[in-house]
Parts: sequence; structure tokens; C-alpha cells
Amino acid sequence: MTSISMNDRWGNLVIGSYKNKDIDPLMPILQQEFPNWNSKRIKSYMDLVSHENQNISGVLAAKNESGYYVGCLIYTFQKIDAQKFDLEHYDQKETFNVFVVENINSCIPILQKQIFLALVDEVVKIASANNCDYVELPTLTTQSYLLVKEKYNNQIENPKTFRTYIKI
Repeated sequence: MTSISMNDRWGNLVIGSYKNKDIDPLMPILQQEFPNWNSKRIKSYMDLVSHENQNISGVLAAKNESGYYVGCLIYTFQKIDAQKFDLEHYDQKETFNVFVVENINSCIPILQKQIFLALVDEVVKIASANNCDYVELPTLTTQSYLLVKEKYNNQIENPKTFRTYIKI
């Protein structure tokens, strides 16, 4: 796990891969993300994304100084054709390596912006280390992504879809 200092007032977050079979520590966050799913369905999904193949998908977790999980991010690595991006300045025959953020959530509303930024910062590092061309995020229209938009503004490419891309 890598440590990311958020703010001296709020302390440090530790962001890293969550590989533990026991997802109970993440359940409060996951139940917020999937309110209509029962715990069996959540556990099945988490087993699929976090333990099947680390080269395809995984889970990042944010833990505070007290050892509590305060956020998580579920991701996949995908190859996406340029035409799916709906970005005008690329050859439509190109294929991109994309780090796709499938789900991101935080259980502390007052720190959600900071937690999202810390998770996305880690994602950008991982995507870069894995030779990804882009990070795909959910739409950045909510206030939760305010700090992400400010920090990565020059790298953000908005397609004509509900997703947003950060150029690596």
C-alpha cells in the first residue's frame, strides 16, 4: 500500500489494493454503492473483481490513520476502440489501454472530495505504470469530483458520453 498525505488537519490516508477475501470491513461502503444488492450478491461481485485476475480488475481501498476503511474504488483494465471514445482528434482505428473506474465511493460525506482525489491520484499512478493511455471515470458533474477536476483539468477529455477521460 502507498501512503498519501491528504491534509495535516485530516491526517493521512493509506491507499492500496484490497486483496483480502474477507470484505466485511468494506461492507458499509459497498452497501452504499449497491443499495439494492444483498450481501451475498455484493460478496460474489467482489470475489469476481478482486480475486479472479489482478491483471484485469481489482479493488483499491482508502484507510484512515485509525485503521478504518473510508473509501473504495473498483476498477478494470480494458482495451477500447477510439470510436467508442467519441473523441474527434484520434484515428478511429486506434485502440487504447484504459484503466476504467467502475465504482468509487466514500463513507464520509464531509471528506468525499478529498478521498476521491486520493483514490484517483493512486489510479493515475497505477494506470501510468501499466502503460494505460487513459483513465475512465464516471461523469465529473457532481461536487464529489471538484478536486479531481481542478487537479487534472488540463488532462481531462470529455467525450459525448456519460464518462470522462483523463489522458495519461
